[in-house]
Amino acid sequence: MSLFMSYIVGFVLIISLGIFAISGPTLVFFILFPLFLIMICNSGVLNQNESTPSQEHYIDANTAIEYSRLLDKIMRREKFYLIQNLRIDEISNHLMLTPRELDYIINQAKHKTFNQYLDDLRVLEVKEMINIPEYEDCDLKCLAEACGFSDFKDFENALFRVLHTNSEDFKEQYLEHEA
Repeated sequence: MSLFMSYIVGFVLIISLGIFAISGPTLVFFILFPLFLIMICNSGVLNQNESTPSQEHYIDANTAIEYSRLLDKIMRREKFYLIQNLRIDEISNHLMLTPRELDYIINQAKHKTFNQYLDDLRVLEVKEMINIPEYEDCDLKCLAEACGFSDFKDFENALFRVLHTNSEDFKEQYLEHEA
């Protein structure tokens, strides 16, 4: 609802209540009521029957899969997931999509949230980095941070979700010991 329409509705309400004189309380009501109407309309209370962009999925399953493959190629090549606190809008710009569209694509094609997708890539990166000689002096916390995790607890949760293991077993399982 536009501000103009809100003022019209407020004016009609004032007239219908029989308040013709613009006094202090009436003026406050005349100013605040349209803003209240706008808040109500923007929250979706008054227009629940109208379809919202999140309900209009114009990206079909095949297109979502193709965009998902493109996203995977970009992420492997550019390694954006190594950036801590990466936001979906920073990636969606590279695909010329809105953040909502990219979120929908990841949900449809990968059945994950954007953060779960990033965490999966980060865990796999830690798995690869654990045996690189340059990182042999780093502990898992250092590797997790280098791979984009801002908190070691987030790494442990992602590690359990992706590889079904904890950090101690992970290091023992994936660290190649030289004989």
